[in-house]
Amino acid sequence: MATGQRKFLIVAVDYFTKWVEAEPLATITDKNTESFVWKSIICRFGVPKIIVSDNGKQFDCQAFRDFCQEWRIEHRLASVAYPQSNGQAEVINREIISGLKKRLEDSKERWTEELPSVLWAYRTTPRTTTGESPFSLCFGAEAMIPVEIGVQSPRVVHFTEQNNEEWLRCLLDLVGELRDKAAIRVAAYQQRVSRYYNKRVSPRPLRQGDLVVRNSAISDPTGTRGKLAPAWEGPYKIKRVL
Repeated sequence: MATGQRKFLIVAVDYFTKWVEAEPLATITDKNTESFVWKSIICRFGVPKIIVSDNGKQFDCQAFRDFCQEWRIEHRLASVAYPQSNGQAEVINREIISGLKKRLEDSKERWTEELPSVLWAYRTTPRTTTGESPFSLCFGAEAMIPVEIGVQSPRVVHFTEQNNEEWLRCLLDLVGELRDKAAIRVAAYQQRVSRYYNKRVSPRPLRQGDLVVRNSAISDPTGTRGKLAPAWEGPYKIKRVL
């Protein structure tokens, strides 16, 4: 458990740009969920047209429905017991957890301290689907990352206020084209992924003596080990095939 007894993480991701917002919480309630949407989404990016969420009580309640209705937000609930129906959020959750695991090692209680670094890395890294970073799709320019300061990238070496102003103005003029190209890449990527997985689907028989790993959720169905625990355990050897 992190400082302040914060053990929950509420996450929101923009469907197109892949920009992610996340906030550690001690409890998940309708009040702090509304506060998160207000502070991290509406006050920063404006009122969204649609919010897709899971079926948690903090979302599937009258208070949150009233909140969405007040702001004319269409609220959609994902299919029960089918996380893939809100696949974008599930992907982000996995990436955040993976990034935290790499940084924490045995100090799991420090996850709230490492979270901003994980989010920063995600926001400034080009995504496979769009070919652009979430930062550039949101703001029209790439962020100045720490490594550019140490290594002295060309835009740092040749920086002048006049050149920088002209460069930013040019990027803002092209941001619409940048987003159009990203949308085309997303559509093409989805088609490639669909063809790839359709080709790969084939039966995989298991035989006696094979080594396998087991999903940790089977031995820990209540999640007492926490989400930062390894997702798989083993290997185990198959003694008998039924």
